[in-house]
Amino acid sequence: MRAFLLTAVFVGVVFVGVRGQINAEEPRAKPEIVENSLGMKLVKIPAGQFLMGSPATEEGHTEIETQRKVRITKPFYLGQHEVTVGQFRKFVAETRYKTTLEREGKPGFGFEPALDAIEILPKFNWQNTGFGTDEHPVVNLSWDDATAYCKWLSEKEKATYTLPTEAQWEYACRAGTTTRFYCGETEDSLKGFANICDASFLSKYKNATWSIEWDDGHPFSAPVGSLKPNAWGLHDMHGNAWEWCADWYAADYYKTSPVDDPPGPKTGDIHIVRGGAFTNRNRFVRSADRNSLKPGYRYNFTGFRVLRVIP
Repeated sequence: MRAFLLTAVFVGVVFVGVRGQINAEEPRAKPEIVENSLGMKLVKIPAGQFLMGSPATEEGHTEIETQRKVRITKPFYLGQHEVTVGQFRKFVAETRYKTTLEREGKPGFGFEPALDAIEILPKFNWQNTGFGTDEHPVVNLSWDDATAYCKWLSEKEKATYTLPTEAQWEYACRAGTTTRFYCGETEDSLKGFANICDASFLSKYKNATWSIEWDDGHPFSAPVGSLKPNAWGLHDMHGNAWEWCADWYAADYYKTSPVDDPPGPKTGDIHIVRGGAFTNRNRFVRSADRNSLKPGYRYNFTGFRVLRVIP
């Protein structure tokens, strides 16, 4: 595991500029957005192909990101936002579900103001992280918790909900771009688009030594949708909370994976997480960055978003 601190249809061409950066002055088709019975907004992501991974020249590139062509052969719906505390609360209220953390009786991660630090304490869980409201991304969840939510939502909605594969996630994140971030190449391009480790985080967490200079206005996670979306209408694909993907992780998977709809390795010990969080600087929030955690791990910066299959 790499170390890090714990409704119109898509049509036409995506216009890109230098190394794939979206030209904000060009007209864009509005995304098709649907809403389910929980009020979750889902964006229709079109089929298409892209270069997954990053070039060796990209700042932050690692050998496990070697570029290859990938085709996403079927459109799908992806949550416009990360699943919120309030949306997870409805699941718990209806099913009396106990998270991995609760079943094992272990402490969770959260911010303790008395210590000016993120700590592991018995009082912290998905309902209490020391910050946030029902509109914030739900965190302190394991991969098992995220997939249990998807199973419940599938039964409730009479549709198939899953976690996105790593390929689906990166394709949707990029939204037609080939730059480090969907908003550009530089760290400054993230301003207004991504909640990452910034001056406001440093003001609360005194031990942080890696923050950017600017202030995104959110010391910890931000209410979903607080920052600007990518070209396909998805919010918080960079930063806010790491997002569980369906795939097992293998460092060499890109070398042998199929071009069409790569599903990830058949087995493994750790699962992919993508997107970075409010605790991270630019390297870990890149579109191509691959990170992984054991299925039972849970932190106050790890959440998920759902995918709905289109029959």
